[in-house]
Amino acid sequence: MGTVQATIKKHPKKLLVVLLSGGVIFAIGCVILMYFAGQKLTEQTRSDSQYLLAQVDQAIEESTAILKRLNSMGFADCNDANLLAMRQQLFDAHFVIDIGFFKDNKLICTTGAGVLAKPIPDNQPDYFIDKDQHSQIGVRFEPELYLLLFTQRSLKVIIVRQASYNLILKSAVFGADSVVAANWQIFYQEPDALYHLAGQQGLYDATASNNLSHYETDTTCSSLYPSYCVAVELPWALFLSDNKELFIISFILICLVSVSSGLVIDDYITSRRSLISRVRRGLKKDRFYWVYQPIVNLKNSTVIGCEVLARFEDNYGTLTPDEFIPALRKTNLTWHFTQKMIAVVLKELATVEQLPSGFKVALNIFPYDVEQGNVSLLCKETALTQSKFKIFLEITEDEYLDSAVAHEHFKTLIAAGFNLSLDDFGTGYSNLKNLHHLSFQQLKIDRSFVQDIATEGLKASMIPNIMELVHKFGYTCVAEGIETLEQEVILKAAGVQYGQGWKYGRPMAIVEFNNFIGRSIL
Repeated sequence: MGTVQATIKKHPKKLLVVLLSGGVIFAIGCVILMYFAGQKLTEQTRSDSQYLLAQVDQAIEESTAILKRLNSMGFADCNDANLLAMRQQLFDAHFVIDIGFFKDNKLICTTGAGVLAKPIPDNQPDYFIDKDQHSQIGVRFEPELYLLLFTQRSLKVIIVRQASYNLILKSAVFGADSVVAANWQIFYQEPDALYHLAGQQGLYDATASNNLSHYETDTTCSSLYPSYCVAVELPWALFLSDNKELFIISFILICLVSVSSGLVIDDYITSRRSLISRVRRGLKKDRFYWVYQPIVNLKNSTVIGCEVLARFEDNYGTLTPDEFIPALRKTNLTWHFTQKMIAVVLKELATVEQLPSGFKVALNIFPYDVEQGNVSLLCKETALTQSKFKIFLEITEDEYLDSAVAHEHFKTLIAAGFNLSLDDFGTGYSNLKNLHHLSFQQLKIDRSFVQDIATEGLKASMIPNIMELVHKFGYTCVAEGIETLEQEVILKAAGVQYGQGWKYGRPMAIVEFNNFIGRSIL
């Protein structure tokens, strides 16, 4: 728990981004899920509508055909032949459950009950199809009809009559078990009236007046008989309930994708924050910049040169040289870094007009680039070889410097006019007895020796020995890290020619360095 809290405190923005990203992915996933669910719901309501309309079309065609055949037979009474013909038509029918025969507008027999003991007057139809008196068909919905054969059982039926015959159609048969929708209605529509035939009465009016989503309802009319229409309602709640297993699985998958996305984004942010990633990106996007620390002549305190030092800053903060230099080495970007440094530094120093010819400019070079031969390419850099400055290539002690290949490259650099300076002397790989093998003109005493002066430590006692070697091989010497007058006095007494440190000036950006040089000259 403490680790989590520490992470939140350390990277609150990162955590917020990860949570927001996961939340956005979750929201998008839910929206997509509901969109496809809506499409599926719409598809289902339309499928139910098309099924019901197909049933209506078939029922109309069946009823019309039966009525036409029976009326064409010309029976005037309900005799055995008429009843047989009626029963034959009923046997082959799908929607019709009973057929009746009328005489003088009274029902006198049915296929189920036979000849009636007492004729029954017919009721007025709800509407007529085909207004011609001889061919018109009357239709009405009967919400509670007791068939003569089953007087204890009421049915919701549609009664269709033409001339001497009527047909009884059970309205429930239209939906059967093939309609998924919870509610549906079949109706006949005229410009100023609507007549219910089957299903849930009043559904069309209810869906038209309520604010139901278009996914939940569908109203469609027959292409063969446009006045016949169906309205279907499949509520979201019922649809989700019927498909709950699928939605649960989908929801779990969305959660997994959201969590995975958050982890991926977290990994991406972490990788962007990683040292190597920042260094790689920093080289591409100019996150490296260079500062200049003055080098003075200890005899008269005049500024005779400067060392160029790299700095790094990006959106995540700063990196110290101890952090980014190993990363440059690990990623084999040292030479790319050096090329960028040279291009920027020469351009910036050119803006400092007060710098005299022969001003010493110390550039740090990676030993690995010496061994690989990259440094030889500096000889082709005319901006360096023809510069008004005296270029010192500072190379830290390293095992690469002992190779014969490195020595050959040193000779090439010296022949091209470069000066070689052994940086941080005494802290690296090379030892004192091999110093005469190296083609250097200058040694830089590491700051740890200078800082040891105040305590008269072991490293401070080695400075006279170092200076003996300097004089023996004809080198010049620069002491780094001078901060106090006491250090300066002791180093001057030891014969050190040049000094560098906060006593004379901290590393400065080019604008500040320009002002510093101006004040030094005055």
